[in-house]
Amino acid sequence: MARVSNAKPRVSNVKPRVSVTKRRPSSTPGTLTKRPKNSNGVFVRNAPDNGASQAQFDTSPFAEGAFRQVYKGTYFEGPRKGEHCVMKEFKTGCVYEDRFFQEDILAVKKAGEFIEKFNDEGVVSKPVYLNEPEVWSGTGGRIAGHKILVEPMIFGEYFRFNSNTGHATPDTATMQALSHFSYHMSGGKHLLCDLQGGRYDGYYVLTDPVIHSKNKEFGGTDLGQDGIDNFMAHHKCGRFCNPNWKTPTAKKLIPLFQAVAGTTFGEGQMLFTNEQRKSLEIQVKKEVRIKIRDLWEKEIPGDKSKMMIVEKKKTVETKFK
Repeated sequence: MARVSNAKPRVSNVKPRVSVTKRRPSSTPGTLTKRPKNSNGVFVRNAPDNGASQAQFDTSPFAEGAFRQVYKGTYFEGPRKGEHCVMKEFKTGCVYEDRFFQEDILAVKKAGEFIEKFNDEGVVSKPVYLNEPEVWSGTGGRIAGHKILVEPMIFGEYFRFNSNTGHATPDTATMQALSHFSYHMSGGKHLLCDLQGGRYDGYYVLTDPVIHSKNKEFGGTDLGQDGIDNFMAHHKCGRFCNPNWKTPTAKKLIPLFQAVAGTTFGEGQMLFTNEQRKSLEIQVKKEVRIKIRDLWEKEIPGDKSKMMIVEKKKTVETKFK
């Protein structure tokens, strides 16, 4: 297995584990009940501020995403001693460079802002929490000198609620509302998505969120303005979405690329050619005009045609007096 620590880096060649040293940890929960134990606001952390922790990890991953492998481990020093955690390691490259990890950390911080507001608004009865990963450094074995991400383990059934291209798992109205809420609260400038994690009795704990931003501030899974527009084009409001929340203009409700279940890096697969998009935009504009006219015509009382003639006569009579 592999080892990890947040004290000063120290070399360890314990096999079959690797040793890692992390920077200063933050605030902790442990076994999950109605609220993650010792959580700090919406964040679930490795350890309290300024506390030291160490952990050891299996050498073989138990799960993987599109870009990272996930290893199961156990804290063997610190406030979470004996509890389980996970180590996330990029599959290729990026293992020494802080900036790749800092983009993940920034996305988590931004996601926490939206989740805190979502909870405060009381949109749903179950509060949402978020694992806050930390960058640790390997101190021995295969990962010596490597940068990795460490966070508490999510237990129970694991769900992928939506993706960063707009795919939505059925019966996940809470998370679809959270994504829409982030669009509304940011005035359309950001969108929280790729929501995944554990659904517990009384609350949710999420991990690895994606933030789309106009200027692509949050790494390779941030698909920019196109990602924001595309997600909202695929989004279907559910029972927790407020009808007064911000929505895109009709033109932007034509998706740019496919909604796929996994995480998309860089850019999505385009759905339409430029010519097809132009044709669709013309059709949308026409349909919107027709629908709007249908709506207001239905609100006119009595016989619409007679009413229009009466109004015309009044205009003529007034003119010749």
